[in-house]
Amino acid sequence: MVPVKSPRQICHIVSSLNDTAQNDLVFANIRQFPLPHYEHTLVVLKKSKVQPVKLPRQVSCLELALKGSLPRRLRTCNKALTALKPDICQTYGDTTFPIQWLAHRLDIPVKLHIHSNSGSHCGFWRELLRPWKYRLLAHSADFVITPEDESLNWLEEKVGLESGKAHLIRTGIDNRHYCPPLREIDPNITNHFIGTVPIPTQRFVVGVPVTGFCKSTVLAFLYEYMAARKQSPAFARDCLLLLLGNSPNLRAYRNVLDSFKITEESVRFYSHLSDNERFYSHIDAIVSLNDDTHTPASLLEAMSMGLPVITHRSDTNNSDEEHPLRWQVANSEPLIQHQLLTLFSDSHLRLKLGQASRSYVMHKHNHHEHRIRYRALYEMAQRKVVHEEDMPAAPTIAPSQLNR
Repeated sequence: MVPVKSPRQICHIVSSLNDTAQNDLVFANIRQFPLPHYEHTLVVLKKSKVQPVKLPRQVSCLELALKGSLPRRLRTCNKALTALKPDICQTYGDTTFPIQWLAHRLDIPVKLHIHSNSGSHCGFWRELLRPWKYRLLAHSADFVITPEDESLNWLEEKVGLESGKAHLIRTGIDNRHYCPPLREIDPNITNHFIGTVPIPTQRFVVGVPVTGFCKSTVLAFLYEYMAARKQSPAFARDCLLLLLGNSPNLRAYRNVLDSFKITEESVRFYSHLSDNERFYSHIDAIVSLNDDTHTPASLLEAMSMGLPVITHRSDTNNSDEEHPLRWQVANSEPLIQHQLLTLFSDSHLRLKLGQASRSYVMHKHNHHEHRIRYRALYEMAQRKVVHEEDMPAAPTIAPSQLNR
């Protein structure tokens, strides 16, 4: 009788569920390793202030709601890890990194830390201490993983992690789900619906996810949108802006739009959506309020649906005709208002950029390579608990465009 191999238990530890970009990364990692070979437990250290988050299927969730002194919080985390006894412990973000020390003490076989570049949100002293924190705790984790080139450089040069400790693994997208075949447009359909919100098919529809962004960032975009309306009466008449997401500032955004006499004919709100694929299917372009150094999983999913992307450009000279996030604007001014007007007036460019977006995701962020790279790290870390002469040949991570 062939013995049944039990699934490997993966414990994902996050500080909270308030960071939507981090949630996208966690859920993308969970989807790469489904049952029956893997089981997942999501451990949340703090109560979340946002609306309930829809978790991937077959995922257990443990909310610790840590309170009290640091020793008390560490004892609570230690009890949770002792009870769960995971095979793989994955922590996300600076706040959870110290828990790798607990995982190390409990001899959890595989310990991975997923680094996120949060330096821009830290105060001066905290940012000054971050490299020392990583140097002190890095011995507890087998590997430190980052999805961004900038963060990899920080870990290797500023922190000085030893060779082979830091790895760049970008988010993987399930192309079978998010790359549907192109469909013929039916001219008899005049409205699509996202939930109960009607979306006219003859309008230029721009989607703007606003969940997790600060008020000033969204307002800065709205001012860019209104500047585009002033430049082009046709754009003001035919563009429909669709703001998507839960935010405590939705009323403030509505008040700003009302002050400029912009009605629901031009801007509509949709506060919650459980099926992003439907949203992506009925818009013509998507706005990313992240800067161009950060590409969250949700944006990659939108790109794989064939959508052109409007985004903040951190450098005015950072244009690249071949790159779907740094495409050239008609008058060489990369401000969002000019990107909006360029895509509105050039349907051929929209199609070209949509095709480039899909191709970019399929080649550089595909589901298969993402899974292979994580599995190779799991196996490499697992080898450390096997006696030297019993070790199999070391798995290798073949170079590819996914890591460039």
